[in-house]
Amino acid sequence: MASSVALFNQLKILEKVKVAYDLPIVTDVHESIQCELVGRVADIIQIPAFLCRQTDLLVAAAKTGKIINIKKGQFCAPSVMVNSAEKVRLAGNPNVMVCERGTMFGYNDLIVDPRNLEWMREANCPVVADVTHSLQQPAGKKLEGGGVASGGLRELIPCIARTAVAVGVDGIFMEVHDDPLGAPVDGPTQWPLRNLEELLEELIAIARVTKGKKAFKIDLTPFRD
Repeated sequence: MASSVALFNQLKILEKVKVAYDLPIVTDVHESIQCELVGRVADIIQIPAFLCRQTDLLVAAAKTGKIINIKKGQFCAPSVMVNSAEKVRLAGNPNVMVCERGTMFGYNDLIVDPRNLEWMREANCPVVADVTHSLQQPAGKKLEGGGVASGGLRELIPCIARTAVAVGVDGIFMEVHDDPLGAPVDGPTQWPLRNLEELLEELIAIARVTKGKKAFKIDLTPFRD
């Protein structure tokens, strides 16, 4: 009961933001029972990476009729997202997209493989790049007095964003904060608000000239000058 009350109160905050600024809202769900309530407010329901293969959650989210953004698990090959997207469509919802957020190849680090952005198109839906979460270093930051927290490589956010847009993604997901060093969550990978406009202008310029969404027609016939 307490968790339901907390969720309701959190959704009221999101609803106020949505109405005040006339913005679409995207937020995560973690349990099937949350989907119906979240769907009343959110325009996009996001499936966290660790839950990208959770069938009951995907189906419950799909039944809201909202756009479903499925983040690729750090442990998954891009081909897995074909199955996850199909689960949403089979539940009667064609409004699905898949999101790259890095792959775990070793301890405390994520690698962004640009090939995934191409291969994930096999899911036959829009492909999004989660630029900031892709640069997390999970449990890679030691805390004073013991314990660990997630670190990150904020300085590489422009690099990953430029790469993703050049490859031809359909959208960019970024966490932005007006005080990154004081952010209570994901501080090391929060992009400074004061630098957002400059970066977005560059990404828009790249998007306008890239042909990344079109397959390159490779001609393997013998070349004769």
